[in-house]
Parts: sequence; structure tokens; C-alpha cells
Amino acid sequence: MKSQFFKSSSWSFSAVVFRALGGLTINKLFAVFLGTSGITLLSHFQNLISLFTLLPNEGVNRGIMKYWSDPQMEEDRKKKLFQTGFWMTILIMVLVLAILLWRKSFFFDRFIDELSTVQFLVIFIPAVLLTLMTAMLNAIILSYRDVRAYAVISIIGVVLLTGTVYLGITRGNLDQALLSFPVGYSLMFFCALFYFLRKRKTIPLTFKAPDKKSSRMIWSFIVMAISSIAFGKLLDFGVRDYIITEFGTDRTGLWQAVAKMSNSYLLVFTGTVGVVYYPKMASLIHDSVALKSYVSKVMGFVAFLMVFCLAIYYFNRSFFLELFFASGFKKASYLVRYQVVGDFFCILSYLLAYLLSARVQTWKYIKAQFFSAVIYLTLISILLQQYNLEALTIAHMWRFIGFFLILVYFNRRLLFK
Repeated sequence: MKSQFFKSSSWSFSAVVFRALGGLTINKLFAVFLGTSGITLLSHFQNLISLFTLLPNEGVNRGIMKYWSDPQMEEDRKKKLFQTGFWMTILIMVLVLAILLWRKSFFFDRFIDELSTVQFLVIFIPAVLLTLMTAMLNAIILSYRDVRAYAVISIIGVVLLTGTVYLGITRGNLDQALLSFPVGYSLMFFCALFYFLRKRKTIPLTFKAPDKKSSRMIWSFIVMAISSIAFGKLLDFGVRDYIITEFGTDRTGLWQAVAKMSNSYLLVFTGTVGVVYYPKMASLIHDSVALKSYVSKVMGFVAFLMVFCLAIYYFNRSFFLELFFASGFKKASYLVRYQVVGDFFCILSYLLAYLLSARVQTWKYIKAQFFSAVIYLTLISILLQQYNLEALTIAHMWRFIGFFLILVYFNRRLLFK
């Protein structure tokens, strides 16, 4: 366990600390300069970006990482998977952009105020494209388990991102402040590109036409990612848009501050554990005994660590909300109670969802996502009138308790045999 997990995690932990601090610094900048409304718009805008990135990241890149991590996969097949994934990513971005522009008033109009639509998109589209390319290159790096290189690229990227956002907020208008986020993130591409230029002899990447067999191999991961978008990010976008309409951006900002704190430590988890856990798990997919042992040990360690960390956050919630946002945000502390319970089960659910993904159990993954979304929406509709904003955190808690129990059931043969 020590050699397989802790040593590999040290570099990823260093990277994720920088990423978390960068994210918290960005939150702080928006909170100080733009208040609760700024936090609401930032969360909503990041959710918009995720509609572009989630399908390539959780679909194409997850498939590439799974197969490139497989020691039994031929080198020629790996190259074909990459070149197919590249064109599929481009196609996905074009399709998502077309759909969102078709409903432009719903998806974009909250963010475009002082710039024209053309000016906004001229900056937004290239930034998102480079962000997608960065994620694909990082998937290749992680498939080789070169966590050190991944960490260095991430750290440099976070510094560039934070600096770009600072300039956007302090020297630009609100539209430019929001655009500085994807622009800063896209700069990481040039760091990853430098790595592959140095490794071009040992990791030759080609950009030929897509391959039918590779398309079929990646398609299962894309279907799972579509369910994550429909029952995850797209659902969250719709709920947040409804809450903004019902409560306004100021009150919604209190809920979003708590949600963004959750996102920060979820980033620590996915950035530290995920970058080590998934490639290693994929490499053990043909050995069920070793896979069960590895998954059980990681889950036990993560559960213990998260109970300790979440307890510290809960008992000092007012302090952390003021520290990472602004003085008025401690009013949101009452929302933390149910949020942290949901976050605990959310983190454990990630580990089990990764397991379904690595085993390419597509329909089980989709069913789990669907039922968790039904739980979330049902509870919001029942509780919102009585509990107001707290209904969202109660629903969040039961959503991930349900998601966790469903995933345990679907993985029972591996976990309990």
C-alpha cells in the first residue's frame, strides 16, 4: 500500500495543494471585488465551462487513460486511440457549442453584458479548446504514471491561472473577469506541450484519421460521461439558474460559497487520489483479487482521512468561510451541516464510480447517476418551500448517500466475494 499509493500521491498532493490554493484565491478575489453576486456568477460560469469539458474528460480521456494504462494493450492501438480521441474531442466541442448557442439566452446571456457576443466567443472558444487539449495530454502523462511531470505542469498552470484572473478582475469589466478563468486555464496547454516535445521520441503522438475500432472502445466511456453531464453538471446548471431566479444572486451566493468550499476539497481528493487511483486500478483490471485489495485499502484510508478533515471544517466553518471568501459569508455557515455529510459519501462514491468506469459497466454507471439525480430533484421540489436554501444541502446529502448505496450494490460481487 505504501509503495503503490502513498509514494505516488506525494507529488499529486503537492500539485493539488497549489490547485486548491489557486481556486480558493480566485474565489477570494471574486468575493472581495464582486461580492456574493460575483461568486454566484463565477460558479455558474464554471458550470458552463464544465459542459464543454466533462464529456471529453470523463469520456474520451477516461477511455484513453484506461487503455493506455493497460499493460496488455499494443503500442499501435494506443496511438490509434489517441488520434481517434483527438478528433472525437473536437467533434464533441463543436456539437456542444452548437447546442448551447441554440439556447444562447439560457446558457450565455447572464455572462455577456459589456462585450458583444462575438467578442466574448472569440476569447471563450479558443480558451476552452486549449483546455480540452491540455486534459487529453495530461491523461497520457498519467497513463504512464509520471505523476511528477503532471504535478509540475499543474503547479505552473495554477500560477498562470491565478495571475490571469487577478488581472481580469482588477483591470477588466465583469465579462473580462469571467473570461480570465478559461484563458488562464488554457495557458497550461503550453506547459504540457513542452513536455511532449521533449518526449517526442519515446511518446510519439500522431493526428491521423479516426479509427473505427478505437471509436467503439471509447464510445462506452462517452455514454457514461453523457449521463454525468445530464444527471450532474447540466442538472446543477438548471437548478442553480432556478435558484437565482427564486432567491436572487446575493442569497444564492451564500449557498454557492458552501458549494465552492466542497468543490475545493473535492479537488484535493480527485487531484491527489484520482490521478493515482484510476490508472493503477485500470492496470489491475485483469486481477480481481489484487483489484479488490487495492480498492478496499484506498477506500478505508480515504474514509478515515475525510472524517478527520471534514470534522475540522465543520467545527470551524464560520472561520473558513470568512477566510476564503469575505466577512459577510459566515452567514452561510448554517448550510454546512448537511453539505459535509453529503460530501463524505460523494467522495466514497467517486471511488466506486471509478470502479464501474474501469470495468466498462456502462449501464450500471448510468442507472446510478439517474437514480441519484431523481433523489436530488425530488427532495428539492418537496423541501424548498419549507427549508429555503437549506433544502439544497439536505437534497445534496441524500443524493450522495443514495448514490453511494447504489454503487455498493452494483459493485457487491467484487467488494464482498
